[in-house]
Amino acid sequence: MARVKALSAYKMAKRIYNREDNVYDKKVITKQLITNILLMYMDECRKALAEGERIEISKVGSIIPEVKVHIGNFNLPMCNKDGGNPPYTKLKITRNNLLSETMNRNLLRNIESGIYGLDKLPFSKQQMDILKKSGYIPEDAEIEKGDEG
Repeated sequence: MARVKALSAYKMAKRIYNREDNVYDKKVITKQLITNILLMYMDECRKALAEGERIEISKVGSIIPEVKVHIGNFNLPMCNKDGGNPPYTKLKITRNNLLSETMNRNLLRNIESGIYGLDKLPFSKQQMDILKKSGYIPEDAEIEKGDEG
């Protein structure tokens, strides 16, 4: 699958700046000011997660830090200091129901329109093969050039 560039603070600021509903004076509220605010927000999120705080992103979902200890399954030894198997942290990401429903609806609409995946996230070749076998997409369906990496 093709590597898609992530949405950076600068790209997000550009989108916010160019929104039709942006009623703020563009001489005062510049893309650089928006970028700086987003970078501060991201830094505060990073600090909060590092301390174990849950982050709620309105209309998107949550980022939940977790602490883990190996319990001795899947051929991994139980957590032990001498064996080099220390406790560790993970991040769990959840999305809210409205976002989940919107993403699923967009995906199914795209499939019906011959777009195999989300606009910026195409199915992999393996996923395409499974969808062909299951009848979701035609046998002759292909990923457009540039969609695979």
